[in-house]
Order: sequence, then C-alpha cells, then structure tokens
Amino acid sequence: MKTAITELFGIDYPILNAGMGRVAFPNMVAAVSNAGGLGVYGAGSNPPDVTRAAIREIRKLTDKPFGANAPLALPNGMANAKVMLEEGVPVINYSMGKGDWIVKAAHAYGGKVVASVSDVRLAQRAEVHGCDAVIAAGYEAAGHAGDIGSFVLIPRLAELLNIPIIAAGGVANGAGLVGALALGAAGVSMGTRFWVTQEGPMHANFKNKALELDVQDTIFSDRFDGIPCRQMKTAAAERMVNAKMLNVWEIFLNSFTIAKELKTPWFKLVKHTLSLGPRQIESMMRMSKMLQMHGLTMSTGDLDKGMTASGQSVGLVHDLPSIAELMKTLIAEAEAVQRRLAAQIPLNEAPRFQDKVASAPRT
Repeated sequence: MKTAITELFGIDYPILNAGMGRVAFPNMVAAVSNAGGLGVYGAGSNPPDVTRAAIREIRKLTDKPFGANAPLALPNGMANAKVMLEEGVPVINYSMGKGDWIVKAAHAYGGKVVASVSDVRLAQRAEVHGCDAVIAAGYEAAGHAGDIGSFVLIPRLAELLNIPIIAAGGVANGAGLVGALALGAAGVSMGTRFWVTQEGPMHANFKNKALELDVQDTIFSDRFDGIPCRQMKTAAAERMVNAKMLNVWEIFLNSFTIAKELKTPWFKLVKHTLSLGPRQIESMMRMSKMLQMHGLTMSTGDLDKGMTASGQSVGLVHDLPSIAELMKTLIAEAEAVQRRLAAQIPLNEAPRFQDKVASAPRT
C-alpha cells in the first residue's frame, strides 16, 4: 500500500482519520498512528492551551507521525495553528482560511502542510500556497462539505494538481480505499468510520444508532451553522433544520457556557458576534445550538436531543471494532479487492466483505 502519501508522511498505510473537532481526541489520534496510519487531532475551537496539552499527550501515546487540524475561521483557529507550529507538529491540516503562512513556518522545521478543500479553486490555491497535499471533501462527507461528489472531484483534481490528493467522503471500507486510489487519490481520510469505534468518544447510544442507519440517513443543510453541513439524521437535527425561529433565550443562556469553553470573556464574545451582521449572527446562533446538542452525544447520549456530524458512509459501517482491528480489516479488504480485480473475478462471485452483516435489507 505504498503511495505518495505514505512516502510523504512516513506511514505504513495511506489512511488518515479526519481531524474532527471535539471528536478526534489524543487517544484516537495515537491509535490510528500506532496502527500504521496518520492520526489527526481536531483542535476545533479549543483554547490554545488545551490544544498544546493535547499535542503533548499525543506524543506520550505514540512515537509515530501524527497531524493536527485547525479550522482557521473558527474562534481560536489562528491561535491553535500557531500552537501547532510552536510544538512542531509533523503534519498540519488547515481549513476555512488562507494557510500560506503556515506552510512557510512548518517547512522551516521540516513539517508538512495539508489543506482541506471542497472544490477545484480552493485546491489550486492550496497548491500555489505551497501545500504538500490536499484533503478533498466530496459531497458525501460529514460536517462541512462541498456540492461535488467524490467520484467527480477526485479525478478532476488529479488532472490539475501536482501534489497528492487525499480523498474524504464516502469511504468506510477497503473497497473505498482502492476506489479512491483508482480515481487518482494517494490516500483516504475517514471520519464517520473512525468515530464508530471503541476509541470514538461518542456515547454508546449514538454509536449503536449509527449501526442502524443506512446511506440516506443524514441531513445536508446550511441550517445548522450557516454553512452547508452534513449531520446524522436524528430528531434534534430534523427539528433544527425545520425550525423557522430559534429559541433566542436558550441560546443566550448557552452563550455563557461557550464563552467559558473558549476561555473568552463573555462581553468580548457577544461584541464580536454582534459585529458580524444579521446573517452571520444567525449562523453563530445556530452553531451555538449545534454545539450544545453535540455535547449530548458525549454525555447523556440523548438520541432525541443530541446530534452529531455523520457522512453518508454511515450506511457502510456495521460494527464497533478497536481502531487497531479496523485498520487490519481495511487493509485486508483492500488487498482482497486488488486480488479480485487482478484476477477479474466477477463481483457476484467474490466473497462479501461484511460477513457479519445480516442479509435482510434495512428499513
């Protein structure tokens, strides 16, 4: 499984976990790296000191290469990227902003930089800015994704770019890995498949719920935080998408919790939000509500009130292995696909990958 990505990062397999904020914690990152992939920490909007502590914890858990993601447009995003540079993170993955300054600083100590993109223009800009690779999120991906499917986005970028492409969106098994490589990617990034594991931080209720869902059981809407975003189809997610008005009083009360989590003075947070204009204020209010409901996936596991990001690949997830077990399965599946293709065995004669899956169709 040697590709441009395994050579670039010094890893055994061209597999990354998505740098999911409030999900990809140090234990998940280290488990992926220790299993031969590239674990990626999700800084999200964490206070910088939390990010610094997490990076140091990862280094205690693994001596393998790892990465960290910083969404530059989120609160604390720029500060977290600076922390990653100060800590000499081997691979920095940025999104939602311009990262040429990150490239310059990371390359100075031998680090690599990867930009998350969802269209051709953003990918080309990342290459111009000196990025070592891009993570291309197709329409199928969880969280913030573009409107171009992976089956079209990946080969188009392969035609245009001279840097490696990492496919994200719709990949959850070895067949998806081989398919991504065939389309022109040099590796894959998986989010949903990695949080539905033993190391995933979600409450068991949400992991078990994920096992019941099919590929159509997600919601893609800009009604979550103002940017097109894919979430698991839950009662709370459906209510939020369909709500004409938000509960302003509830959001006001929650703002104190958010300010505390961000370690930002409450008045400063409110002043910044009010300066953004009506449309952005509504988006920030929706994001506040979404984060509040996401917290329930970690704590109470309330399926009626909680919600979390989930890709369409949730319909391909059928078990709850450890990450070490998952990585072995992914590689075994990929090798089986390669042998089948080489031997030109008809698909209907090939062994099924998911022997544990019931043959009855889902409802």
